[in-house]
Amino acid sequence: MKWKVAVARWMPPDGIERLMSSCRVVVGPEDRPLPGEEIVRLARDADALVCFVSDAIDETVVAGCPRLKVVASFGKGYDNIDVDACTTRGIWVTIIPDLLTEPTADLAMGLLLALCRKVVPGDVFVRSGQLPVWHPTRLLGHTLQGRTLGIVGMGAIGQAVARRAHGFGMRIQYADPNPLPPGLEEALGVSCRPLASLLQDADVVLLALPLTQASSRLMDARRLATMKPTALLVNVCRGSVVDEEAVAEALGANRLAGYAADVFAVEDQEELLRPAAVAEGLLRARDRTVFTPHLGSATLETRRALSLAVAENVLSALRGERPPGAVNHVLPWVASHST
Repeated sequence: MKWKVAVARWMPPDGIERLMSSCRVVVGPEDRPLPGEEIVRLARDADALVCFVSDAIDETVVAGCPRLKVVASFGKGYDNIDVDACTTRGIWVTIIPDLLTEPTADLAMGLLLALCRKVVPGDVFVRSGQLPVWHPTRLLGHTLQGRTLGIVGMGAIGQAVARRAHGFGMRIQYADPNPLPPGLEEALGVSCRPLASLLQDADVVLLALPLTQASSRLMDARRLATMKPTALLVNVCRGSVVDEEAVAEALGANRLAGYAADVFAVEDQEELLRPAAVAEGLLRARDRTVFTPHLGSATLETRRALSLAVAENVLSALRGERPPGAVNHVLPWVASHST
């Protein structure tokens, strides 16, 4: 009898084929986020569940799937998973910590460049039918060279952005409660600053920290007011790390020069104040915003690699081993299914 693996929605076939070598795999019938009751119907007799950032794996879902040995996230974040509920029931929770770093840092720089050089308004101008000829004052932006980049959260993605920003000649500061070792700071050419002074000094603030109770709405109206009115804000971590209404208000009042984001609060399953849509004020600020629909890992190469890595996490757990991407600790169990 093979193990059963439930996959909440489509993922690249590379990982599905790897799982099918040892397991019976069922995939959600539609490529969309599934409500909790539909996840339970899909996985109630499953040994493993592969979920995505759009899925809320809460206490009710976990309780409704009593055979689970592992909940494997297709990505790095796991704020949408009730880790305590899984741990109490002896269920591994796994992530893929490394594969999203480089493509997310690439996108962060792309968003920053698009914002600084007014790429989106330029595209709109050309498509409007006006002649795309040189003009001395049209859509003047800013260079990156010599500007100060303040990175909030100097984990793997923050460090990857810092390496890229050096290529553009930027001065780089960072704020993190756990400073880097001096040798690594020197190698990256970065300096640690208190968050308050970083926000005051930076020309660009880039958010690259996990969503926790402490970081939820970290960039609220009060902190936004301490930034330069000429500063730009870039968010590639979680939408709820900013107060989107406060950002929209700051843009409208010319207290913030621009905002770019790949993530939005509407996605964050565990946020009690999660909005139903992107703040209308953000959508109206077309000339000073650049938005992408959570494309940090959206390259063919990365998604294929993620699917294989999530399959290895699942198979390791089902064999009774500690999965390489485990974020919790549960007592070992003895594999009882044949393959």
